[in-house]
Amino acid sequence: MNILMTSYTEGKCRFSDVLPRMKQLAAGIDRGRLESYAQKMPLYPGVTKTLNDLTHSENVDARVALSTTGFAGLVALVNKFRHRFLLTVAASPVLVHLLSEKERSCLIRPIIDEEEKVRVIDDLVTRHRPNRRLLFHVGDTMGDFLAIKHAAELGGIGVAFNPNEALKATISKLSTTLRTRICEMDFASHETPNYAKVGDLIRETVWKRLGTKL
Repeated sequence: MNILMTSYTEGKCRFSDVLPRMKQLAAGIDRGRLESYAQKMPLYPGVTKTLNDLTHSENVDARVALSTTGFAGLVALVNKFRHRFLLTVAASPVLVHLLSEKERSCLIRPIIDEEEKVRVIDDLVTRHRPNRRLLFHVGDTMGDFLAIKHAAELGGIGVAFNPNEALKATISKLSTTLRTRICEMDFASHETPNYAKVGDLIRETVWKRLGTKL
């Protein structure tokens, strides 16, 4: 599985190739184990903080749309919005079976391949009609490249979060105009990637583009 996942993150195979094996591995995981696992992941506190910052904003429309294929992201959003559904979500079908009927009601489509992430962005734009300059897609591997690029093409910001070498190399081949709309958030080898920095980037962008604090 590690070899298969590495091939996917480097863009050597598709997410749809990895999906069947991921479903097999997730079949024996219950909700309690998933939450326990996710909360131990280094990124989990940062994901939760970023969601809290966005949904407690007094100056910006706090409706949030999120797509995720990761354990930590899904668990963070489910816990955050368990009793307060302000969220539209797209998620990997690997995880959807763990959601309650009410939680599944906020899903708009399953993510089954890289192109699906682009369709998710278009779905969310159609549904919520956001200020496109405040549209973000955050990703760390080649599986996110198309969506990062699409967010930039729409006038928003693509965030390459601790990007692997394959993603960095592919971004470097884009036009200068698109690259100005993509933020590569790098961390030194001794640093633990901190998702809270994504929240900092969003706050800074809101201030620059709207002239108001988040």
